[in-house]
Amino acid sequence: MKVKFANSATKHYVSKQEILKTIKSKPGYKVGQSREKMDKIAWISEGDLGQKIEIIAINFVTYYYVIHAMPIKDKGGEENDYLENLW
Repeated sequence: MKVKFANSATKHYVSKQEILKTIKSKPGYKVGQSREKMDKIAWISEGDLGQKIEIIAINFVTYYYVIHAMPIKDKGGEENDYLENLW
């Protein structure tokens, strides 16, 4: 699936390559809907620097539109690659 990036997607210094690697390597979790009534999908991944990152994209059926990617810092308990209280 194609991936497009909002300007805000890399403002927390998570590289596009790291985001693409995560999206292509594992399934995401549905975490809600966008204002366009499309599914919001989230991924949790181990970043290139050994820090967990969260990625959120809107599923526009033919492509993902990445709107958010940032390192996770003390945001809740971890259980089975899912972190509570992120979204």
